[in-house]
Formats: sequence, C-alpha cells, structure tokens
Amino acid sequence: MRMLLCFACAFACQCSAFDKHPSPEFGPKEVLEIVLAGMASNDKPTLDAGLHQAFRFASPGNKAVVGPFWHFKAVVKQPTYAPLLYHIKRTLGEPVTIASNSTIPIVVISTSGEVAGYMWTLTMQADGEHKGSWMTESVRRVSLGEDLKAL
Repeated sequence: MRMLLCFACAFACQCSAFDKHPSPEFGPKEVLEIVLAGMASNDKPTLDAGLHQAFRFASPGNKAVVGPFWHFKAVVKQPTYAPLLYHIKRTLGEPVTIASNSTIPIVVISTSGEVAGYMWTLTMQADGEHKGSWMTESVRRVSLGEDLKAL
C-alpha cells in the first residue's frame, strides 16, 4: 500500500507541471516559462504532453492561424521550431511590454547543440474564456548572427 501511495504521489507531481491553464495570475514571462518547460520535457509524463501544454496557452488568434492540435504539432516539429522540443538550455531576455502585447526574446540550445533564437509574442486576452490571461500570439525564429548577440 505504501508503494502504491508513493507511486501516486510521484505521478501527481509529474503531471502538475502540465496541468496549468491560462490564468490572469500568470505574467508574460511566467507563461513563457510554463510553455518552454513543457516543450523541454515534451513526452513526460505522456506522449506530447508538453505540446498539449503549449497549445493550451496559444491565443484564439494563434489557433485561428495554426489550426487544430494535430497541425500545431506538425508545425512545431518542423526544423524552424524543432529546437524548442527537448531543449537542454534556455535563456529568456527581458520582456518588452506595451499595453496588452509583450515580446520576449529567447535562445535555446537543442539536444544536438543547435543554438536557436526566437521572438515570442504574447497578448493579454481582452475577452472570452481567458479574459485577462497572457497567451502566445506568435513565435518567430530570428537569426542570432555569428556572435549570438543579435538578441
């Protein structure tokens, strides 16, 4: 019985990182950390759990462009965005927030050692189910240049 209780507690702890939902209590940088943490350990505790977490934080406008989850998953697994999955290190720059838009530069290092830069744009939702919550509006890969100081 004790073993079963320990297993249940360990599983619950693993799952809790992927059970986050958009909420006004999270700032833009917190949302990005939630999304990136999920993508870094994408298949834990279940297959594509991190991508599901990321999709949950995609804004309605983002989802209108990218479509349903299966398409979002295919887009993220393309070479442009693939370094985000299972990345081994990340550095977030300071957010630039103007009104209800926040842009955050990030650099990730993939498991293969690839260094990739992105500009992550989040918007605070003005209405709807997630009113007051920061959600991912777009992600754009950017060139880092030879000295990696482009961001």
